[in-house]
Amino acid sequence: MVSIRCVGIHWNSSKPSGLEVAYRLIEMLEARGVGICVDECLGEQLKLPGLRMGEFHRSQLLIVLGGDGTILSGLDQAIPYDIPILGINLGRLGFLTEIETGELSDAIIDRLLAEDYSIDERTIMTIEGLDQQKFFALNDIIIARATPSVRILSLEYEANGNLVDCISGDGLIVATATGSTAYSLSAGGPVVLPGLDCFVLTPVCPHTLNARPVVVSADERITVRMLDDRGGAQAVLDGRRVVKLAGDRREITICRAQRRARFVRFSEKNYIGLLRSKLSEWTH
Repeated sequence: MVSIRCVGIHWNSSKPSGLEVAYRLIEMLEARGVGICVDECLGEQLKLPGLRMGEFHRSQLLIVLGGDGTILSGLDQAIPYDIPILGINLGRLGFLTEIETGELSDAIIDRLLAEDYSIDERTIMTIEGLDQQKFFALNDIIIARATPSVRILSLEYEANGNLVDCISGDGLIVATATGSTAYSLSAGGPVVLPGLDCFVLTPVCPHTLNARPVVVSADERITVRMLDDRGGAQAVLDGRRVVKLAGDRREITICRAQRRARFVRFSEKNYIGLLRSKLSEWTH
């Protein structure tokens, strides 16, 4: 029984191999009478009749063709309408993707349209006072230098009003459990399993011996305050959106967003095994 009647497709235009996958996918969906929405870039490449350009609000599911970076951009269409995502991996790491291109089959499509899957919900962060449907992060919010001319940042950060630390250095990473295997890991932060609802606070190259990563509950409100007035700091959300920390805004409060990112899963994953496999693949 088909439950899903309209599917969105979001493509990473830097992955030409995704076009062949998109053609296959569209052919299988149209054979089942399913409406299809695509991003403008994909629509212009395919030039197929009957595709709805950019009307993702009509979709009950979003299929992302790419890697984890493409999924992060695809969240712009998914989060405002609370749409679950199925990631088809065209990249290397693919922590968030569910299947490889070779696994795309009629059986998978039938399961998808019948909603024969589970939903993996992940916490996303936002900055208080900003539009949550635009300013959100699945992986991390990084407080960093806005210009190379700023040598050192001096800042302090609190959890629910309690001082965690004051540091001078290259900045601070506030990561979710999902983002713990991204920049935070490279900066010496811990690996956190995705089922844990927490924030990881990881200093970046602090000029002190006692600054260490701290894990707090995602119920906490994390306030980051600049202690100098050089105007050279910014908050970067998932590497995609920037909030300047200067003038009247020298302080931000990061908290859990009201909505969550939702991912389609066909089976339970061995996350530790996936982590070992993906990070080993990345280093060779």
